[in-house]
Amino acid sequence: MEGNLTNYIFHFLAFYGAGLAVNLTPCVYPMLTVTVSLFRQKDSDGQRVAHSFRKALVYVLGLAVMYSSLGLLAAMTGTLFGGILQNKWVVLTTAFLMFALAFSMFGFYQFQVPSKLLGKLADLRKTNYWGLFFSGMFVGIFAAPCIGPPVLALLASVASKGNLLFGFSSFFVFSIGLGTPYLLLGTFSGLLEKLPKGGSWLIWVEHLFGVILLGFGFLYLAIALKPDLVKLVFPMTLIGGGIYLGFLRHSGKEHLLFVRFRWLMGIIAFIAGISLISSSIHPEGTDKLVWEPYEVTKLEFAKKQHKPVVIDFYADWCITCHELEANVFNNPTVAKELSKFSRLRVDATNMDAPDTQKILKQYGIFGLPIVVFIDGEGHEVEDARVIGDVSPEEFLKSLEITLKEISQAF
Repeated sequence: MEGNLTNYIFHFLAFYGAGLAVNLTPCVYPMLTVTVSLFRQKDSDGQRVAHSFRKALVYVLGLAVMYSSLGLLAAMTGTLFGGILQNKWVVLTTAFLMFALAFSMFGFYQFQVPSKLLGKLADLRKTNYWGLFFSGMFVGIFAAPCIGPPVLALLASVASKGNLLFGFSSFFVFSIGLGTPYLLLGTFSGLLEKLPKGGSWLIWVEHLFGVILLGFGFLYLAIALKPDLVKLVFPMTLIGGGIYLGFLRHSGKEHLLFVRFRWLMGIIAFIAGISLISSSIHPEGTDKLVWEPYEVTKLEFAKKQHKPVVIDFYADWCITCHELEANVFNNPTVAKELSKFSRLRVDATNMDAPDTQKILKQYGIFGLPIVVFIDGEGHEVEDARVIGDVSPEEFLKSLEITLKEISQAF
């Protein structure tokens, strides 16, 4: 449970940090002063702070409603998202879309929003609380050139999980990160004077998002063409991004403190990437488990021996399937317990294949990944079924349930 909690904390901190970081892009940062000025009141100090806070809070709630709804929608369509990604050409198209968005962050071109629409939305913010609320909801349109690409990448990551609460809460946290500066600056207007001036460091932040989007592009490219390389995409993105952003991109060189910050971030990213590659080449714990292709005869053989069976339903295009393999199946404790089972794997990369469809319908599989557990008599242990992304601790509970049921039966 502790490991699972740590993973969730890290995930939500990452989404909160992404929301904060979006404020530092050239599309959003210049808007802070203009937007915060709408929250100010001319009352006494106590009333001014209370009124300003309420206005800022309404604006941030608008942000939260918009982005949480997007996260919920992405999670709801997670199964559809996975089904669409079974087509290699769709995956390749997604990869090139991510590359196109990345190049926009590097300044090769920009996506523009019609000026009339921007004007109408700007007027909306000058009205009452409802105006501020709806303005917060549609702030993504104001800053679409900078907010749009990162949000699309985050939506893709949430969609691959297919968990409604996870999707909603992830983007709620993202919106709180995006709205934190508005709450602080709107309530305490004196902080505005302490904001650093815009400069080349803003471009550096924009390029940071570009590197992240490139990473997503290479991820989908690997899924389509070489799934075995998926596990290397993240560490290689850290290494390449660390070198580029830390040392090759000379942004903010007029500020020594920012230069040192670039160097530090570059070194940390480089070391982290090398460490991840090293751990994948020399994994700790037991040898890698062997999974056999699913066959009915193997199920029958295991039944005769009263041996439990675990069936893993996966696909090359399923990002969460690769995460389950890396973080759960390769866990030493999990691997030790799985050695007590016959391990079968159903390759659902081509879900339209007749043989695959037959197996999926037999076990009621509608999304991936799903892991099914069969007891010694050939029946599924329904309470043990694993759906989606889980922690090693949660997976071990399913193994324990299955083994306990077998011990009671024999």
